[in-house]
Amino acid sequence: MGDAQVGLFAFLGALELAMLLLVTSIVFLLRGNRLSRKVDVLEKKLDMSAEASEPVGFDQYLRDEIIRNEALTDQAAASQDESEKKAAELLKFRKRFLEIELEAHALEGNPVAFQDRIAAGLCELREVMRPDAESVEAEPEAETPMAVELEEAPGDEGEEEPERKIVDTSEQEINHLKDVINNQQDAMSALRAQLEEHAEVEGMDAALKQLEDFEKQSTELERCLQVLESENERLKAAQNDGSDAAKKIEPADPTQLAGLKDMVGGQQETIGSLRKLIKELMPEADKAGELEETLDRIQRTNQELSGCVTVLEDENTLLRSELEMIVSQLEEQDAQREAEVAAVPDTVAEEAGTTPSSEQIEEMEIKVQELEALVEFKDATIEELEKQYHALEGKYREATGEQSA
Repeated sequence: MGDAQVGLFAFLGALELAMLLLVTSIVFLLRGNRLSRKVDVLEKKLDMSAEASEPVGFDQYLRDEIIRNEALTDQAAASQDESEKKAAELLKFRKRFLEIELEAHALEGNPVAFQDRIAAGLCELREVMRPDAESVEAEPEAETPMAVELEEAPGDEGEEEPERKIVDTSEQEINHLKDVINNQQDAMSALRAQLEEHAEVEGMDAALKQLEDFEKQSTELERCLQVLESENERLKAAQNDGSDAAKKIEPADPTQLAGLKDMVGGQQETIGSLRKLIKELMPEADKAGELEETLDRIQRTNQELSGCVTVLEDENTLLRSELEMIVSQLEEQDAQREAEVAAVPDTVAEEAGTTPSSEQIEEMEIKVQELEALVEFKDATIEELEKQYHALEGKYREATGEQSA
């Protein structure tokens, strides 16, 4: 009886253990299915992330766009359609813009160099995209013997092209001077901000005073540039209307441009003295380095102004030579016409008086007046710049005299 009871307890224990194992196996089975589903989902996400491309940096994006733009340009240039060819020209501008952006992105750590590169690149693009100026000289309605002689005269074939270059160069100089003055103003603003941060340094007031003189000079240059631009617009309007409102003037003295060169040279000396003063006031390498960088930028813009003065000098020489050549041609033409009128009979003289050669002479006189007007407003601009220079030179001498005292 006791053995049977022990066997029953053993059977019940084994049955309970079997039930426990069964429940445990069912739990593990369900849990395994759930984990397998999670694993499948994670594997799919992993595959999707592996298929997705890695993030591309901005510089790499610009390089890829340049390559893609070149392919589109070649495809459009190979087409026979005129619209596709125009699109190819625009794509070339886009390529250059992307290259400028890539070059500037490499200078992102240097804000001054970054701004200079962007400004120079955009100026380059603007000059490339500028359309050719239209010729302001009308063609004669009929070919006359006098007109044929004028066309066959030596040096007349290249007369129209220098005049068109003069008009183009005037507009380019005005736009370039605007950019140079704007860059110089930005550089002076940055320098003022840096100097004001270290206003507690002894003697910094003298540097700020010199910088204030620079700012006044920049304002005067901007005002003078506005006068130059308005005079240029007036001249263009006179050319288009064919009016003879321009005054007769004598050719300008080249020494005026030499005075303008002296003014730019004086600016360079002032920059050097300001650089020396900052080194004396702030001997720390890191602070002086920041100011040196800004001063270098101002000096670069000043050198650009010096280049503009050289261009103005060359253009003034060209204007003088063109003016002298046209005046001599008019004198020769008048003498030739008088000789012809005196040599032929009265009837021939009357016919010669009614020929369109007089219209040709009027056109040449209008051209002379236009060139004289161009020389006049440039000379007025040079005189204004010289006055500003002398005023600034006096202020600078007063400032340096106070400092030395």
